[in-house]
Amino acid sequence: MKDGAVVEIEVKLLLNPSSGLTSLSAIADLVSLDVIERKELGNRYFDTPDLALRRQDMGLRIRRSGAQREQTLKTQGQVTGGLHARPEYNAKASGEVPDLALFPDHLWSLSQRQGLQEGLRVQFETDFVRESACLDWDGARIELALDRGEVMAGEGREAIAELELELVTGEPTSLLSLAEVLMGRFSLRLGLDSKAARGYRLAGLSPMPTPLQDWPDSSAGRLQAWQRNEERVLAGEVAALAPLQRVLDEIAGLSPLPGDSTASVLTRQGLEAMMAQPRYGLGQLALLRQLLSES
Repeated sequence: MKDGAVVEIEVKLLLNPSSGLTSLSAIADLVSLDVIERKELGNRYFDTPDLALRRQDMGLRIRRSGAQREQTLKTQGQVTGGLHARPEYNAKASGEVPDLALFPDHLWSLSQRQGLQEGLRVQFETDFVRESACLDWDGARIELALDRGEVMAGEGREAIAELELELVTGEPTSLLSLAEVLMGRFSLRLGLDSKAARGYRLAGLSPMPTPLQDWPDSSAGRLQAWQRNEERVLAGEVAALAPLQRVLDEIAGLSPLPGDSTASVLTRQGLEAMMAQPRYGLGQLALLRQLLSES
């Protein structure tokens, strides 16, 4: 808890089309879960026309679940590969538009808050079905959330298929050990971007990251290059194939990926075939572990 904020620490895992993970019940033979809950969640994300919140690295939403409404403000945090740590403020929503007065006064001056409040508009939405359950793992209490649905902005649509491992109590390293077990069974990979970041891009309010041609000789640089170029290839950008192949060749000795995995020229179909194998995600996790050990 900091300044009234709850610091959310989670690992975000993306489901590949062939992941085989369609329900949390599919992992019941791997881990002992509490009761699985299922909810339909609708989310509207708000910002001003000049994206004042986005420029402060803030995300503001109202989440609907049945008759309940909750407003959430996420502030600047830290993302390392697929490990996310970000402070957030929550309050019961009193209407269809967030009431910024329900958040702590220290976040903005009175005049700033009034200006933001008057300018709030819906920028994009997300609708998804969430299955959630808690478990005790490696001395920690962890909540699993399996989300399937879509991000929506105007006529644009983008699928949501991800598994979040959120730390309730304990050490963040427990998230990584659980992720390793799940990645060993299912076709999963580390997720770099939040739903809000994807929504801003889909709405044309945030530029799509360009393919990384060069990166520092470090675990952080390699992992970022891997994830960003992977993202661009899946979005249909041929220009990202060569740098992605180069980074995969460079990390072949540092991860479970076999050294000859990119011996032939990489194609999008080839990438998708690699992603279908558990060792692809385990390779990213190995780099994340090394990155954290260096920091």
